Formats: sequence, structure tokens, C-alpha cells
Amino acid sequence: MSRLRLAFVVLLVLSVLAPAAYAEPDTTQLRQLESELETLRSDARAQQAALAETDERAAQLAQERTAAEERLEEIGVMLSEVVERYNEAQETLTTIQADRQATAEELTEVQAEAEMLGDSVADHARRLYRMGGRSIEFATVLSGDAADAGFRSTTLRWVLDGERANLEMLEANQERMQALELRLLEQEAAAEDAAAQVEEERVEVEATYDTYEGELTDLEATIARVEQEQAEERSELSAQQTRITEVQSELSAERDRVAAERARLEAEAEAERRREAERQRAAQRQAAASASTASSSSSSSSSSRPSSSSSPSNSSSGSSSPSPAPAPAPSARRSASVAVETALAQVGKPYVWGGTGPNGFDCSGLTSYAWAAAGVTIPRTSGAQFSGLRRVSRSELQPGDLVFYNSPISHVAMYVGGDTIVEASRRGVPVRTATLSNRNPVGYARP
Repeated sequence: MSRLRLAFVVLLVLSVLAPAAYAEPDTTQLRQLESELETLRSDARAQQAALAETDERAAQLAQERTAAEERLEEIGVMLSEVVERYNEAQETLTTIQADRQATAEELTEVQAEAEMLGDSVADHARRLYRMGGRSIEFATVLSGDAADAGFRSTTLRWVLDGERANLEMLEANQERMQALELRLLEQEAAAEDAAAQVEEERVEVEATYDTYEGELTDLEATIARVEQEQAEERSELSAQQTRITEVQSELSAERDRVAAERARLEAEAEAERRREAERQRAAQRQAAASASTASSSSSSSSSSRPSSSSSPSNSSSGSSSPSPAPAPAPSARRSASVAVETALAQVGKPYVWGGTGPNGFDCSGLTSYAWAAAGVTIPRTSGAQFSGLRRVSRSELQPGDLVFYNSPISHVAMYVGGDTIVEASRRGVPVRTATLSNRNPVGYARP
């Protein structure tokens, strides 16, 4: 009956351990790509929103530039008109000044003629004086007042009548020239005033034009900066979209890889389940055979009990046949040795979250990788390893056994002998060896 119980225990242990043969594929890269894709899409949405704002600002600035250009063109037309009036005023002023100069020259000629005529009258008066006209005063003759002189002499009357026409013509010319010069002076003053007013208007319009031109220049500079921002934002958005496409492609490939790896692992697990089922059936057959043998032995012992009592030595030999369980088979120890050698060979490789090798590891990834190299499949996570493997005490530790830390279990290392463990401890620290007694494990297990 003890053998039958042992067989049932073996079956129970096998049924508990069998599901642990399945391992999930490493999805670290897949999660990283999904996270990167989400970040890129979020950044792209933000970039599109910023670009939309920039485009709206550029459109508004373009409208402002169009209005400024139209206003500047209007002011340019105004300035052209003012300049034209200024030129006309300057031309008028020049013409008036030329006329005034000509009139002044003509007046000078008239004055010269008057002087010549005065000299002629004086000459006649002197001749009359020599003729005996002492009673005629020289000043009276020169003044042309014949009434005061009395015109007592026929000769004097003839002379004065001859010169009177010349004197009257001279006086008329002088009056005409003086009136013309006065009129030209007035026109010149008016022209100068008009030119000055037009000049003031021209200066004012030019200042307005310069102001608008400066504002347009500033606006053009602002538009250039905004257009540069547009180009940079479009370039950045294009780069983001390109990267999104690349990540989507990488993500698709990674999903395919994970699916293929999951299918492979599931196939391996299914094959392992079939093997395990076969082992269970074999164990059941062995248990049944053991039970049958035990029943036959019991019947045989009952029938031969008197003879057996006469042979103490034989009875003693039969009662000692169920010996204690032997030490682990040499093949199991060889597997542990391979696992230890494999784990130590990874020292120096980087810690990678979710890493299962061969280029990087996390804690349980290292232990499962080392034991897989020895042909033994153990659970993937430290918690599952602790709950799914046979517990041992610290005094029973052998190289290859697993050492667990924290509560709940969140870290595992491999004991390699001599108070030494090998572990992938944390990010930034490569796979290393450490002293077992320096920390406080919470449990131990043997694959």
C-alpha cells in the first residue's frame, strides 16, 4: 500500500508541475514600440495643431500685407501728385521770376531813355538861354511847365511842344513798367507761398510714405519668420509621420514575431503536455503494477508465515528492503552543473527589463535561460518559480538551486556554491555574482 500512495503522490506532483512548462514570449520590444507609436502620434497631433495655428497666423499676416501694400500704393499716388504740384509751382515761380527780370531790364531801358530825353531838353534850354531867354528860368524849362514860363518866345514854344510828346511817352512807359514790376512781385510772392505749401505737403506725405514703408518692411520680416516657422514645423511633422510609418512597420513585424513565438511556445507546451500525459499514464501503469505486486506479495507472505518465523535472518532482510530515497541521480546533477555554468557565462551582460537572453536578462529571465540550456523548463517569473518548484531549506542548498527575495516574491538568483549567487539585479547593473549571506532570502527552490 505504501508504494501505491507513493505513486499517487508522484501523479499529483506531476499534475501540478505540468502547466508550468508553458512560457509567454518576450513582449518587451512590442510594448516599447507601442508606447513609442502612441507618443509619436500624440506629438504629431500637437505638431499639426501648432502648424494649423501658424498657417492661420500666416494667412492673417498675408491679408495685412495686402492691405498695407494697397495703402502704400495709395500714398505713393498721393506723393506723386504732390510732387507734380510742387514741380508746377516751381516752374511757375521760375517763369514769374524770368518775367520779372525781363520787366526790370525793360524798365532800366525806359529809365535810360528818360535820362536821354532829359538831357535833350536840357540841351534845348541851354540853347534858348544863349539866344537871350535869360528871363526863362532853367528849372522851369526842365520841369516842362510852359504856363509858368509864359512862352514869350515862339522858338521856346516850338521846342517845348516838340519835346512834350517824348516826355509824356516816357512817363507812360515808366508807369507801365512800374505797374508790371509790382504785379510780377505779387505773383512771385504768391508762387513762392504756393511752392512752400506744396513743399510742406510733400514732406508730410513723404513722412507718411516712409512710415507705411517701414511698417510694410517689418511686416515682410514677420511674414518671413512665420514662413520659416511653417517650413520647420512641416519638416518636423513630415519627419514624425515618417517615423510613425517606420514604427508601424516595426510594430507589425514585432507582432508577427511575437505571434510566431507564442505559437512555437504553445506547440512546445502542447508537446510537453503530451509527454507529461504519457509519463502520467506510465506512472499509473507502474502504480497499478506495483499494487498488483504488493497484493501478490501479501498473499504469498500470509501463506508462508510459519516458515518465515523460523528464519529470523531472512525476515530481517525482507523488512529492510524499502530503503530511503537515493540522492539525486547523476544526470540531474549534471543538468544543475550546466545551468550554473550557463548562468556564470552571462556575467557582464546588461540588465534588460523583460530580457530572456541571450543579449540581456532580467532576474527570472536569467534563471530560466540557464536551466533551459540544461534541458529543463521552469516557469518564467520569479513568483511562478517560487510557487511551482520544490522547496528546499538553506541547509539543503546545492549549486543550481534558486534563491528568492522580497515579499511578495519579486527577485530570484541562482546559488552557484561557496556562499555565492549569480543574478541580474536591477537596471544599470549588469549580470553579476554576489554573496548569499549579505542579504536575507525568503525562500529556496530546486528545479
